[in-house]
This record gives sequence, structure tokens and C-alpha cells, in this order.
Amino acid sequence: MNTILTASNMLIGVITIPYITRTLSVEGYGNVTFAQNISQWLSALCLVGIPTYGVRECARARDDPRKLASVVRELLAIITVCTLTVLACFALAIAFVPRLHGLAALMCMFLVSTLLLSFGVEWFFQAMEEYEYITIRSVAFKVLSFIAMLLLVRADGDYLVYGAITAFVTCGNNVLNLIRLGGMVDLRTSAPLHIRRHIKPLASFAAQSIATSIYLFFDSILLGMLSADNVQVGFYQLAAKLKGVCWSVINAIVGVLVPRLSYYAKHSLGQYRDLMGKGFGIVCNLCCGLCCYLLVEAGPLTIWVSTGKYADAITAVRIIGLVSLFSCMSTFLASCVLTPLDQESKLAVSNMAGVPISLAGNLLLDAHLGATGAALSMLAAEIVIFVLETRYCWDVLRESISLRRLARIGACHACSTAALLALLYGAPAMDCAAQVLAGMSIYCLVWLLAGLIFHEETVCWTIGVIRGKLPRK
Repeated sequence: MNTILTASNMLIGVITIPYITRTLSVEGYGNVTFAQNISQWLSALCLVGIPTYGVRECARARDDPRKLASVVRELLAIITVCTLTVLACFALAIAFVPRLHGLAALMCMFLVSTLLLSFGVEWFFQAMEEYEYITIRSVAFKVLSFIAMLLLVRADGDYLVYGAITAFVTCGNNVLNLIRLGGMVDLRTSAPLHIRRHIKPLASFAAQSIATSIYLFFDSILLGMLSADNVQVGFYQLAAKLKGVCWSVINAIVGVLVPRLSYYAKHSLGQYRDLMGKGFGIVCNLCCGLCCYLLVEAGPLTIWVSTGKYADAITAVRIIGLVSLFSCMSTFLASCVLTPLDQESKLAVSNMAGVPISLAGNLLLDAHLGATGAALSMLAAEIVIFVLETRYCWDVLRESISLRRLARIGACHACSTAALLALLYGAPAMDCAAQVLAGMSIYCLVWLLAGLIFHEETVCWTIGVIRGKLPRK
């Protein structure tokens, strides 16, 4: 189910991003992504780390319906208080901050979107491993939004229509979630709420979530505030959207691993280490592959996706390739090592360390370098976070992952990158689309061949899965 969900996310993203960036003006696209990033940042403030904490706690209580209902009710109560406070402040900002008031209609759309994002309770369905429901619902609404974009977004000034589709299709997802939640958990009980028991463990998750939102979303907000218009935001968000497509792959894998790892961490440390080691190999290979591919193919990929009007985004896309490596590996370490082992305080420290670096970098570089400055600031923050999380996870990692295995992974991707560079510089006149698709095919093929030669575990596992799916004679 997560393979289907990830494939659909990538496919629709690959189709939607070129259509929208080609149809809308750079500034119109930047306006919508500027408002969307404000919504996502505010949503992190509303949810105070519950998307991660909720998965862990609901997964642990899943066998006890009464305990599960109590956890869900208490977390929803916390979300309600935080959401009302944050959105009241957002409404005042729309009224009195000139930069936001100038886009008041767009901002109000995303205010409503933020409200329903807060009550999406996706964390509950992930904890229950309701992957079939998550997949069917998500794919249906993504297809619906894509059809709406094709029908209604037709000119470069239709950014308000695009904003409405982006804001309200998400709401449909979350309304369905709330309806289904009511049928799975008894929320009508009058049992007392024990909010206080969540405050201390949730504080670390809240700090981590809010810190992460600063260098994932607030950087775009600062870029927009420090620029005369949202053109640079459009360039930067093209790079960020490409990173988002990559991150959706990692998120799908991590989303499957977290509930099971949280369970094993309490009941079977041996199974925990085995599953964590396999997950690390898969995520590490994907991160390295995405990073190397974006570093080499940034030029052809950007031009193919969005035409030459986004040529100034190529450097940012290349930097985002490196960001993807550190960011996705940090996501794995945070969700699959620190969280299941109740080390959320270390997770919070790591993410908080990235905040001043991100803020300082954006304030110093954005006004002069635009999208490139924002990308460099994010890269610096992600490197610091990755280094700290690796240090905190080292005792666990060295029991499951050997340096020899890391060397084999590096050798496979070095071979693939060399083949990709040979294609790029050996056929400079190749069409951008052909270059992108041929490069992706060659990279994957060389990775598989090199993995078989070096006996890399993830490649061997992948070949075994493919063989198992082939029809037998």
C-alpha cells in the first residue's frame, strides 16, 4: 500500500509541478507557495509534535480500546487549544501585517486549511497501520486536485484558483479522517482527561517539530519577507518541491517502520535491531541515489520541469540534492532510532541546534543570494542536525550497521554517478527530457549491477523481492 501511495505521490507530483510552473507566472507560483509555507509552519505550531508522539503512543495502546480512546481524546484536546491560539494570531497578522494583508484572500484560504490540517489525525491511522485506507483516500484526493488544476488553472494569473485547490483538497482528506476516527474510537465518553501526563514527553517532540518547521518552512517565509516580491520564493520552492517528491519516498518507508519499531523496542530488541538495520540500508541507498542524481542532473531536470524561466533555480536545486541526503537520513534516525527508544529529548536538542544556524543564514544570505542563499542556509542546518543525531544514535547504529556495509553503499553510488556524468558530458546535445529519463535509467541499472558485484545487502534484497514477484513456470 505504501508503494502504491509513494508511486502515486511521485507520479502526480512529477505531472503537477511542470504544469503549474509552466502555466503560472513565477511570482504567482511564489505567492501560493509563500502562503502554503506559512500554513505548514503554523500547523507545526498547532500540532506541537503530536504527529510523531501520537504514532508512538497510539501504537503502544492499540491493543487496549479504552486506553487508546483516552490517548486520542487527550491529544485532540491539546491540539484544539493550540490551534485556536495560533489561528487567532494568524488572523490578526493578516489584518495588520502589510506583506500578508496584500495577499489577504490567499492567506484566508490557508487559514482554513491550517485549521483542518491540525485535525487531520493522520498519526492515528499510521499507528493503527491503516495503510489501505490512507492510500485509497490520498490517491483519490490527489487525482481530484490534479483534475481540478487541469480544468481551472489555465492562465498565468490563476494563482488564487491554484491556491484554493491546494488549500481545500487537503481539507477533504481531513474531514474523511475525522469521520472515520469517530467510527473507530469512542470519543463520547465522559471520562476525565489526563492532559498533564503528556506534557513532559510531548515537550521534546514539540521543540523538535517547531525547530524543524523553522528551517523547512520559515526559511521561505523569511525569503518572501526579505524580497520585494515572491519571485525568489518561486525559484526556491521549485527546488523544495523536488525535494518534497524525494522526501515522500523516505516518509512512506519511515511511516511503515515507526509503529513496528516502537512495538519491537518495548518487546523484542533483537527484532528491533534487525528491522532497523534493514530500514537503514534501504533509506541510505535512496538518499544517496537522490542526492547524486540531483547534483548531476539539476540543469536538465529544472529546464525540463519548468522551462527556461526557472533557470535561476538550478543552483538551488543542486544544493537541495545535498539537503535531501542529510535531511532524509536525519528523518530516519529521528523516527526509527531516537523516537522508539524514548530518546526524544536528544532529538529536540539536535533540531534546536539547527534553528539559529538556519535563521542566521537566511538573514545574512537571502537578501543578496535569494533562493540560493535560502538553500545554503537549509544545508548548513541539516548538516548540523545530522551530525548530532548520528552521535546520539551511534551506540545503536554500530550494532546493526558496519563500516564495510557503508563502504559498499558508497561504492555502488560512486559507480552510478560516474556513469551519469559520462552520459551528461558525452551527449551534451541530448534533449532535456531524454537526458533526465536516460540518466535515471542508467543510474538505477548501474546501481543494481554494482550492488551485485559488491554484494551490497539492499541490492541483493531488492533482486530477491523482484524474483519473488515474477511468475514461476
